[in-house]
Amino acid sequence: MTNPQTGPDPIRLHIAAEKLPRDGLEIRYEANEAERAALARHLDILEVRELRADLTASRWRGEGVKVKGSLRAILVQESVVTLEPVSQALNEAFETTFVPEGSRLAPVPQTGENEIHVDLESEDPPETFRGPQIDVGPFLMEAVSLGLDPYPRESDVAFEAVDTDPDPKAGVRSAFDVLTTLVPHETKGAKGE
Repeated sequence: MTNPQTGPDPIRLHIAAEKLPRDGLEIRYEANEAERAALARHLDILEVRELRADLTASRWRGEGVKVKGSLRAILVQESVVTLEPVSQALNEAFETTFVPEGSRLAPVPQTGENEIHVDLESEDPPETFRGPQIDVGPFLMEAVSLGLDPYPRESDVAFEAVDTDPDPKAGVRSAFDVLTTLVPHETKGAKGE
């Protein structure tokens, strides 16, 4: 895969789909310095200090492959409050299923419908792969990106109230108070006495 903004995917982890042992293949992955730097650029964060995955790839329903395990990372993002670096430890379970393109187990693309039906209780449909190898790297990157804190900040820091009112002595006004200035004030006798 190639992202037009950041170039080729920073993580590549290939698994030979046809050569899996019967008991499964244990995979220990640790990103090197170049991969961590490229992933930080890809995710638009300050730093990826550590990225490790302990996975098992095993046969799934004959022709498919299930990759299951855990993903650990230490990520550094900019605080949304102070703009200082903030570390985040990420410990995520990882599980993805793959089937070859054209497999009877592959998800059938729905054509002609404008609606997408999602069953939150069912498992994710299998991903498809082409050729003898599966690249698990993009799926690890996706797991890391989904685990990122969308609003990173230090635990003891909070936003403080800032008064941006040009006339702070006027008191707090409701948004509906502004509407009263748009309606002309009527006199008592004008209401049909």
